[in-house]
Parts: sequence; structure tokens; C-alpha cells
Amino acid sequence: MSHREHAPDDVYDMNPKDVLTQYSVEWVALRKSFSEVKTKLSEVQAELNDLDQQLERKEIDEKEHMERYHEKWLLSTQIVQVKRDVESRLYEIQKEIRKANKQLKEAELIQERRERIEEEKSGAMIEWMSLKQGFELVKERRREINQQMNELEIKRRSNKIKDEEYRQARVEQIRKLAELSTVESDVKRRLGELLEIIRS
Repeated sequence: MSHREHAPDDVYDMNPKDVLTQYSVEWVALRKSFSEVKTKLSEVQAELNDLDQQLERKEIDEKEHMERYHEKWLLSTQIVQVKRDVESRLYEIQKEIRKANKQLKEAELIQERRERIEEEKSGAMIEWMSLKQGFELVKERRREINQQMNELEIKRRSNKIKDEEYRQARVEQIRKLAELSTVESDVKRRLGELLEIIRS
């Protein structure tokens, strides 16, 4: 029989959940076997003790004692070996289950981190769009104030406004522009921060 060719590299790769499911069935079966073996071993050891007592009470002779004791002792040795094999397998499964549990926990943390990042990106995108609209409104307001300043300057040159009124209006417009500059700076900074989150 020829070997299968072009087998995938991850043919032995298993989902940790599948590993846990697979081993949980074997674990339950082995635990039952382990209990049965321990019970059987106790029974055989009790029978060995009983043989010793029968010999002491002279219910059986040395020859019968040796024959029956040897038979039970061989059985006891076999049971002990089975017990060791079961214990060994239980230990191996325990290691695999712990490993699978660790992988599951890591996978869950990665998934939670991924979901949190996606939520942050989604929130950042919504905030970015809202701030972008606000930024356009600020730019529009700046254009309006600049237009008002130009109109004010034309009025001053054509002597259609008093100097005192001109100065007051000019100061007010400069104050509004300064406030807009602060808002623009804050919005630009926040837009940059949001863009970093969205692109990450």
C-alpha cells in the first residue's frame, strides 16, 4: 500500500475544543477502569492475606499455599502493571487537557482583543466622521468671519463706519478667529489620533 501523497501539513492539527471533547470521553472511561483495577487489586491482596491465614490455621499445607499464592501473586503483578499503564495514560491525557485548556484560553484572549480592537476602530470611525463634519463647519465659520472682516475694512475705507465701532468690531472678529484656531487645532489633533486607531 502506498502512502497518501500531498497530505496537508496540519493533518494532525486539532481544535483545542475537539481535543478536550476527545480526551474527556477517554478520561471518563480510564477513570472507571482505574477504579475497577484498584478494586480488583485490593481483592487479590485480600485473597493473598487469606491464604496466609489459612496456612497459619493449617487449613491448607505448604504446597497448596505455594501453588495458590503463586497464582494469585502473578495475577496481582498483572493487575499492578495494568494499573501503572492506566495511571500513565491518565497522566498523559491530563497534560494534553491542560495544554488544550491553555490554548483555548489564549485563543479566547486573542479573540477578545480582536473584538475590542474592532470596537475601538468602529467607534473611532464614527467619531472621526462626526468630527470631520464639525471641522468643515469650523472652516465655513472662518470663511464667514474673514468675509465680515473684509466688509468691515471696506466700510472703514469708505468712511461708512466710525473708528470706535470699527475697532470694537475688529477686536470681536479677531477674538472669534482666535477661538476658532483653538478649536481647529484640537479637532485636527483628535482627527489624527482617530486616524491612527482606524489604520492600526
